[in-house]
Amino acid sequence: MEDHKPRAIVSELESLIQSWGAVPWQSVDRFFPIRFCCQLCLILGAGFWLIFDAHEIAQTLTKDPQNLPRLEKFLFFRGWFLLLVLAIGAYSYLKNWYPATVYSAFLLIGLTNLVFDLFTVYPERLASPNPFFTLFLLVRLTMLWSVFLAVKNASRLPQAKDRINVFLPFRKQTERGAEG
Repeated sequence: MEDHKPRAIVSELESLIQSWGAVPWQSVDRFFPIRFCCQLCLILGAGFWLIFDAHEIAQTLTKDPQNLPRLEKFLFFRGWFLLLVLAIGAYSYLKNWYPATVYSAFLLIGLTNLVFDLFTVYPERLASPNPFFTLFLLVRLTMLWSVFLAVKNASRLPQAKDRINVFLPFRKQTERGAEG
């Protein structure tokens, strides 16, 4: 006799992830909208940069002419992938559609992509890094930290009307609300 009942449904998983970083007396994370807008701008810029300038980026990452077309196609795909992830993340955040679960998946995907890129895309650049490449890696690590904070503070989301209000930290009173 097999039990075909799901072990955990998405809403249960969402509540488990949200309660991970929750502390009952903490208020709304007022800096969530600022981090979200920074993520939005950086991912949007990186996505379009990868889509429209994949050939130039590939030329800076490798000197091997046989590897160039493969890397160019990969970077083009990665640009579209970033825009898709951005759209799903924005919808999840703005509509309160399982934000903790979605951001947890993004953190896992982001960490996996970073490790993959370190061993397959960046080896030639890591052999002779320049300041731009170092800054690029620091921005990428900062973005991953920002996604980690989004997962950790998913239970402290602002109310729906304040989700894109970057001036939320300057408000005197913020009422609690992850309701959406």
